[in-house]
Amino acid sequence: MAKASRNNLCPCGSGKMYKHCCGKQEAVSIASIIERELVECMQDVVLFASERYEDVLVETMAECSFQWFPEELEAGAHLLLMDWAVFCRPVDEKGTTIFSAYMQDRRRNRWRPAVQAHLERWTEGIPSFGEIVRFDEERRLMVRDLVSGEEKRVRFLTSETVPPAEEGDVLLGFLLPYGEEFTYFIAALPFPKNGRTRLAHAIEAERKRSGKAADAFWRTSFPEALDLALHEWLWQLSAELEWNDPDEEAVLHELKRREEKTSSRVLSHAAFFWRMYCEQDEPAIDDPVVYAAALRHVAGQMAEEEFMDAEEAAARYGVAAEEVESTSMEFILFAVEMLDRDEDGEWDDDDEEWLDDEWDFEEGMIDGDELDDAIDEWLDEVEELFDDEGWDTDQVRRLIDKAMRTWKKDGLLEGVDEAELREELEELVWQTFAGRGFC
Repeated sequence: MAKASRNNLCPCGSGKMYKHCCGKQEAVSIASIIERELVECMQDVVLFASERYEDVLVETMAECSFQWFPEELEAGAHLLLMDWAVFCRPVDEKGTTIFSAYMQDRRRNRWRPAVQAHLERWTEGIPSFGEIVRFDEERRLMVRDLVSGEEKRVRFLTSETVPPAEEGDVLLGFLLPYGEEFTYFIAALPFPKNGRTRLAHAIEAERKRSGKAADAFWRTSFPEALDLALHEWLWQLSAELEWNDPDEEAVLHELKRREEKTSSRVLSHAAFFWRMYCEQDEPAIDDPVVYAAALRHVAGQMAEEEFMDAEEAAARYGVAAEEVESTSMEFILFAVEMLDRDEDGEWDDDDEEWLDDEWDFEEGMIDGDELDDAIDEWLDEVEELFDDEGWDTDQVRRLIDKAMRTWKKDGLLEGVDEAELREELEELVWQTFAGRGFC
């Protein structure tokens, strides 16, 4: 019996054309083979990248460290960074990418012509943060790019690669052309809908700063956009976690209420630090607003952006600056204790750099060994005061005045900003005070 034409009636007697009846099963079978081989091809591209360009991948990961993120989120971020490095990061002055090198390699010839036809178009692939507009049929959905607003129909090649997501969520991944549709290279990372609006605003602000159109932005600035997304994700997650102590939860609630326009980097640092601080110290919180203000001050320093000094934080939150300063010092001392130590229990070089660069405890106030020694001796006097008389603010100020007069008379303050020195001495006193367990 001759094979039926796809446009003729199906010989089974259903009354349908062959291509929509029994012929459809044949077409689906062929398509499934192509899809399976495309998945295998993706894995082969990753293998090629790891074998030939391991240094490029390692450098990419090192430039975007996510070590303090939850393990699963860190793994997903590294997978997306690898996708970007394979397709978008040049490996030489000619602009060659890892994928273009793969296409020039003989190993691409192992794939059947139908698969190679798809590979030829993969150079059109682009990173994407796409809001899920709707789900269509099985393994198919429509996504809308957060930057360009362009909608794309996406098909997942296997049921195993469909992420656990719902309408309104955002899928982070690398889209490749697949016929008239698109598919994700390897996998897509879901981002919850409750943070979508903040993420879209942050991404668009980053794009405007770059001055680039959507496609160029995604190709050149994807690591920065991914960093924004992960910090926003962590902030949303932290804000929704349950707390054992209502006062601890109230601190984060105050931060969320008052910092709607603050960057996710600052807020995620604040949330992560607050969770760690509460688990370790179990603080007795008299006023959650004071702790929220101090947390905002310290988080800006940690994130290295949107800095806010203690006085500004106190004014925004409507609390006393002195309370914010003292609580901030508690946070700083806790952070110092949590820094990594080397095997001998001494500060690592990175730890010392963090103290000097981030918090400026002593920057600009030491002018030579003599002043350094004089400050050490003066701190010993402060400790004796604590031992003999307890905490006395007026007495400390008198000690500072006396020390300043003595050092100036001895010529130790030449070229030193005296006002800044006085402020730094007060900070050191707070450090000593808190470190000795006074309340």
